[in-house]
This record gives sequence, structure tokens and C-alpha cells, in this order.
Amino acid sequence: MKQVVCPKCKCEFGTFCLRAQAHCPKCDNIFAIEIQKPSVPNYDIIGTVTLTSIQQGLIEAGKGFNGAHVQESEIHPLLMGMATRHANYQALHNTQGHQLFQQRVTELQQTMGQYVYAEIVAESWVRQVNDTPLELGTEMFRCWEKSSGHWSVASKKHKYFGADMAKGKSGVWYACVLVAD
Repeated sequence: MKQVVCPKCKCEFGTFCLRAQAHCPKCDNIFAIEIQKPSVPNYDIIGTVTLTSIQQGLIEAGKGFNGAHVQESEIHPLLMGMATRHANYQALHNTQGHQLFQQRVTELQQTMGQYVYAEIVAESWVRQVNDTPLELGTEMFRCWEKSSGHWSVASKKHKYFGADMAKGKSGVWYACVLVAD
């Protein structure tokens, strides 16, 4: 909610910030208002990323997987955070997918800029509940290799990438890799 003042009658009232116009409740005057854009954090000041053992396992799996090159891309803190967020989302819902991908792209465009973004996801088998992060990561790359769309991302070095995995209540692990070119 944003407080505005009608230029005609000087009445002060609240209106939603997303609107480009305000309608004065006192005199029915309609006038333009400035929309406040959300401030964009400066992600360039973020230092290096400290990888979790899960993230390291996924990246190491890529290093050992024939033909995979996505892990050679430069790690970007924002993409790592987004990949973590989506891996956790999949795990929370026990569903693999690209849910809300366009929302992530819009957020990334507002923060990182006008790169081309892509995402790949995969899931483990229930029987892998106690596998190591490296074993889980290898399974994710096996899955991606079997899908031409996913492999086109996993087999290429990109400008930036982020990757993570999360375990759902069922014991299934969910992976997400986000890239920017």
C-alpha cells in the first residue's frame, strides 16, 4: 500500500503500489502515480560460494561423468541459491518438475541481467535413500544423459551455473541445475 495525495483536492489516501493510476475517493479524480520498483541487490559484492557436501557431490559426479561439462561453468551465488530453492521446493512437494521456472527467470533477469537461462531437474530412486552425494549425483547425470533436452544443458559448459539436491519425505532426492549464458 502506498500513501498518495490527490493533486486536485489534496485528499490523502492509500492505494496499491502496483497500480499506475490512483482514483481519489473524495473527488473522483484519476491521476498517474509513480510505481516504486523493488530495489535490486548488488549480487556482484557477494563473495565466493561455500559448497555443501551435497552440492560438491553433484559437481564431482559431473566431473566423473563422460561428456558432462556443466560443472566446468563458473559457479554463481545467485544461481546456487535458486537451484537450492527449487531443489527444496521439489523435495517439499515430492514432485520433480520445472514448477515456477518462468518466475525464477524473471527474478534472475531483474538481478543478474539479460542472460539466457535454462534449468534441468532429476530425481533419484527410493532405493537410493542412503546413497552418498556422489552416487546420487551420478544418478542425476544418468537421467539427464537419457533426455536430449536435459543433456543439451548438462553436456555444455555455460557462463554461470548453480546446482543442488534435496531429499523429500519419501526418501527421493531431487536435483536442480540452473545455467546462464
